[in-house]
Amino acid sequence: MQATDVDSEMMREAIHQAQKCNSTDPAKPKVGAIIAIGGTIIGQGSRGEDHHAERNAIASVVNTAQLAKATLYTTLEPCTPDVRSDPLTCCTALIQQYHFQRVFIGILDPNQAVRGKGLWNLQTHGIDVELFPPDLANEIRILNADFIRFQQSLGLQITNAIDGQEIRTWNNNGIFDLEGTYENPPQSDTFALSFGSGRWYFQPHPVRVIDENHKRWSTRFHFGDYNPHTLYIVKANELGVVLVNYYRKVTSINTDRTKRLKEKFPNEEAFLKTLPGDYPGIEMGKLPKGLEMQARVDVILEQPPK
Repeated sequence: MQATDVDSEMMREAIHQAQKCNSTDPAKPKVGAIIAIGGTIIGQGSRGEDHHAERNAIASVVNTAQLAKATLYTTLEPCTPDVRSDPLTCCTALIQQYHFQRVFIGILDPNQAVRGKGLWNLQTHGIDVELFPPDLANEIRILNADFIRFQQSLGLQITNAIDGQEIRTWNNNGIFDLEGTYENPPQSDTFALSFGSGRWYFQPHPVRVIDENHKRWSTRFHFGDYNPHTLYIVKANELGVVLVNYYRKVTSINTDRTKRLKEKFPNEEAFLKTLPGDYPGIEMGKLPKGLEMQARVDVILEQPPK
């Protein structure tokens, strides 16, 4: 499918529709869609609060029987059934339902869990798909810079703690389970990290998905004192993963050493208390290099009753 001058004009009209979006929510992209037969526009739409641009454009068409002869120009890759609560309302299903033969896509979805699936879905159903040229795609990326940045993060929210909240751990062996929601699921490069008394402590438990349908995650924090702490969820690059693995190696050596000494000197409790802690922490004033904060909360640990 070779793009013509008319196609280029329609692509620019789709970008113009995207520019009409006024949402300030970074989780919602600015998307425009044009439906045309040759150089005649028969439908147009922008992404709204409830409906995607493609759906709004189709709804604006007076005679939907024309859609089988029309071309759809959309600035963002159409969504697929697996990302919609009602699969039949997804944009790829609508495109197939109305028998579009040609679709031009501005940019692929920046969400790694979605990217390419819409394009693949359309192609597997016999629809010709082409991307906007690089210069127009770049305009769309600039327009959606906040959305792209949001999608490249995990979009984590903490739901069971707020800044300044007092949490109780003294009756639970120093344990607190932090929970929240996500836009993109945490992966093996996502870690829990706490900061207290000038030290950073990598937590031993993973940040894991506990409910895919409602996009919920959880992780467990351990505390050794009752000082104020800041709880972080971070994403690590290659350097950060090395740091996490090294820290866990050190703590593993320390806990093994403590275990062996307790077995060797079972009656030397006073001596054993003089040993350095198993979890020394990293003395740094700011987040260690190689780690990118995804969510954080400041908490106060409730003092145990006297």
